Amino acid sequence: MQTGRVVADRYRLEERIGSGGDGVVWRATDERLGREVALKRALAGDGNPQRLQQLEREAKLLARLNHRHVVTIYDVLEDHGECWLVMEYVPARSMAELDVVTPRQAAKLGAQIADALATVHAKGILHRDIKPGNVLMISDDEVKLADFGISSDGAGDTTVTCPGLLTGSPGYVAPEVANGAAPTAASDVFSLASTLFAVVEGESPVGSTADDIRLRLRRAANGAIAAPRRSGPLTPVLERMLRVDAGQRPTAAEAQEILADIAGVRTTRSAHHPRSARRRALLVTAGALAAVAAAAGGIRFFDGTRTPAGPVLGADLRTADPCALIRDAALEPFGDPNLVSDDSGFNQCNVIVKKDRKEANLLALIDSAPGEQTPVQAEDKGWYRLVDEPVGEGSCGRRLLLPDRYEIRITVTRADLIDADACAMADVAVGSAEAVITKGPIPERRPGNPTLRPDSFSRTDACRAKDSPSFPDRPGIYRENPEVGFGRWKCTWTATDDGIVYQLRFTRARPLVTSGATKVTIDGRYSVISYPGDAPGNDKCEVEAHNFTYVDAYGFDKDEVLEATVVGRALSPDERCLLATQLATAFFPPR
Repeated sequence: MQTGRVVADRYRLEERIGSGGDGVVWRATDERLGREVALKRALAGDGNPQRLQQLEREAKLLARLNHRHVVTIYDVLEDHGECWLVMEYVPARSMAELDVVTPRQAAKLGAQIADALATVHAKGILHRDIKPGNVLMISDDEVKLADFGISSDGAGDTTVTCPGLLTGSPGYVAPEVANGAAPTAASDVFSLASTLFAVVEGESPVGSTADDIRLRLRRAANGAIAAPRRSGPLTPVLERMLRVDAGQRPTAAEAQEILADIAGVRTTRSAHHPRSARRRALLVTAGALAAVAAAAGGIRFFDGTRTPAGPVLGADLRTADPCALIRDAALEPFGDPNLVSDDSGFNQCNVIVKKDRKEANLLALIDSAPGEQTPVQAEDKGWYRLVDEPVGEGSCGRRLLLPDRYEIRITVTRADLIDADACAMADVAVGSAEAVITKGPIPERRPGNPTLRPDSFSRTDACRAKDSPSFPDRPGIYRENPEVGFGRWKCTWTATDDGIVYQLRFTRARPLVTSGATKVTIDGRYSVISYPGDAPGNDKCEVEAHNFTYVDAYGFDKDEVLEATVVGRALSPDERCLLATQLATAFFPPR
């Protein structure tokens, strides 16, 4: 299908703007009315009368709606055996592209979604796939609920578009649905809460998209729902909306009233429900009691009220030097420490501690703090919360949870090789990091660091690949809904149907290895493909595109590279490597 094609002698395709779950979406021009519209083309069942009937049913469901916060449906049609929905075109990014937002801002946006849900539920319609990628940001303060692609009526009608094994998206699906039950209005409420949780906490209450789909579904099915940690006044209502027992969740209308009250906005719906203030008061009281009980049990929930003297990561988090956190002299009792500031990820510092020709490793990593699957048992240190990671043979870890939704991870490995106590090494590093963060911003990288070069990948965004026409467009991969890593130096897309994962990341290592790899040229750059073959367990293909070579602090040559990886058992080795090559190509803008 090509740009410029005219569908049904009326709608000229201008730009492909999305795909997922069940269709491909184009921005198009209605040549009769002279306006922009969105056209959704079915991926399956082309030419099948039953498929057209399904889309007509979807159109009828959506046509019943006339709501400010719901994308409008205009028409459904058939053209050369293809089924199309004609919808309102909304030139907006999705909520999935937001950085984390404040609890009150999330409450404001959530109240609008809840209001839309209350309206559609009143008409007997379920959405069944609420997630950040299906919420469009009209502005910073207004949203529209989109993609009723798997909506059904509340009477139990079959999936309106393409029926599948799961109704909804892993990470946002309600526990009862994950266990095979039919979705209900309460399931939509759970998914709304999961969406708000994700935009405040940084990931869904059952984990990030980096986690295996089956793992996230299993957590949902088992009711392993993370407790909010950074949601402040939003916490009590999220806890209610995320209850495993669907019967204990508020309705969408009740949630709208509470969310609007938290956000400090007055809506038509809440104006007609004077009991909303009392409902919220009950929730806040319940939340306060829960917090007291948690503290009594040794579990503390950081509320962000105590902060260091200044922003821990400074004005630009990408310039913070992770090696500034480690005072190598403090590690001298364990051996000879050697800081490696220019290896592997941009957000990490490696310390090699040598003794008697043997080496232990210490890693200091600045990262976005993930949501927890269970309440974090941590020691409140005032400026941060300290989490002890599980101890292994020769290994130990610590996490410093910062008030601005980031964390510092300290990991020690192979300490047994130098006869050292791994946790003692980790604690020394924690003390060193604490001395830095309590004084203000982490110092910036020093001149000479390769990340300061104007051509370094550290200055770019791995997620920009999604905007390229070269982005590998495969059903189930929704390019507008990636998991964004710290500094935007890593971007991950996961298919909802077959578990295929695309990942782009920047890294630094010894010069590219050609042995066992295929040499290619991408954007005029020397690149290699690590061809995995078809042996059992080889479900990954990796493409590395060279950026530049530099000399590290110890006189060795190293390469800064873009690494494109595709993982998927459903693909052949050739298919994986083709997609990985396309993904790497998509990152580089056309010359």
